[in-house]
Amino acid sequence: MSDVTLNHAEWRAARRVGLIDGFGVPSFALFTTMIGFGAIAREAGLDIYVTVATTMFVWGMPGQVAFADLYAAGASGLVIFTAVALANMRMLPMTVSGLPMMHLKAHKRGLFRNIVTAHLLAITGWAQLTAARNKVPPMGVLPYYLGFVSVVYVAANLGTVFGYYLSDIVPDPVIRVAVYVTPLYIVLLVSSARVWANRLAVLLGAILGPLTYPLLGDWCILAAGLGGGTVAVVIAHKTGRAPE
Repeated sequence: MSDVTLNHAEWRAARRVGLIDGFGVPSFALFTTMIGFGAIAREAGLDIYVTVATTMFVWGMPGQVAFADLYAAGASGLVIFTAVALANMRMLPMTVSGLPMMHLKAHKRGLFRNIVTAHLLAITGWAQLTAARNKVPPMGVLPYYLGFVSVVYVAANLGTVFGYYLSDIVPDPVIRVAVYVTPLYIVLLVSSARVWANRLAVLLGAILGPLTYPLLGDWCILAAGLGGGTVAVVIAHKTGRAPE
């Protein structure tokens, strides 16, 4: 494949690699996690249509759970919108760092397609972009990503529907365990990352979270993420092992 442009066959080949990588653990993780959300949404009183729309358009578990919980509590639309927006604010750094890897300007796909591409860039797809660069040339990252994310996106929506109705036969506490499958998968994925600083950031974040919880409560998640990542980058630069 060329590093400058892709012909139709090369585009399909890169997309096929992404499709194959999407099946298996990534799609299973999203499917299982969204089973938990489907059950939470039904318990909150959301109908199946709103529940699926939440997965399709919010596309981030913290924001989706915040939406369901606040809806169940009778919060106003403004409060729900603000909470979901803040919960999904973590997607902004991923989008800013992830989209340049796809060389969108070079592909000249149009504004609407680029907006959809950015919308689908959640943690699972973002974490997979590093692996994509090791499997396809730079210009092949976009078709790889589109193939990968199409699989996990469908799996997540199917899991949402499945979880919504599965609560009829399976106790809610059992289904809620499924919510933790994707975070576990992300931890395992990052732990195998080639960039040393990424692994160190995860380790430091895992240590800082419990240590700061007595002082910061739920804010310890933000503190652990910012603190662990910052310290990891500083150490990487000091030791000459910073990512290129």
